[in-house]
Amino acid sequence: MEKGRMRNDKIRLDKIVGSNIRKERELRKITREELAEILDLTISHLGLIERGERGATSVTLKKIVKCLHVSMDRLFAEPGKTISAREKREAGVYRQKVTALVSHLTEAELKALTNTIKGIVSLRKTDNVASGNVFNEIFNEDEQWLPKH
Repeated sequence: MEKGRMRNDKIRLDKIVGSNIRKERELRKITREELAEILDLTISHLGLIERGERGATSVTLKKIVKCLHVSMDRLFAEPGKTISAREKREAGVYRQKVTALVSHLTEAELKALTNTIKGIVSLRKTDNVASGNVFNEIFNEDEQWLPKH
């Protein structure tokens, strides 16, 4: 039963992210064809992502954030849910930390990281998705997840 619920959560999250990608793309009057070309995806694949029928990789999400000039938390926000100023600041801090950590990774390492993140996200509780605090359970305040330099 737990596996079915996790699958439903993933499907729901893929639909939220896909819908937000489409909304942000349309707000900027960018066609699906134009965005697909920029992202180096087929038009069909981008359509699957926007409809929530396929999840985007972390590499693709990073490209979308850069191209559409949106924050990652905006892509994961539920429709109609506004994000507080505190949540935006916290997300910005984590985004900077994650960006710094992944900026020197190879393509193979980014793919491995994508799979790891997918696994972690699939384990989080349903109420974290419902509350909009998608990454709070993963990246907690004690920063034990950061590598030691």
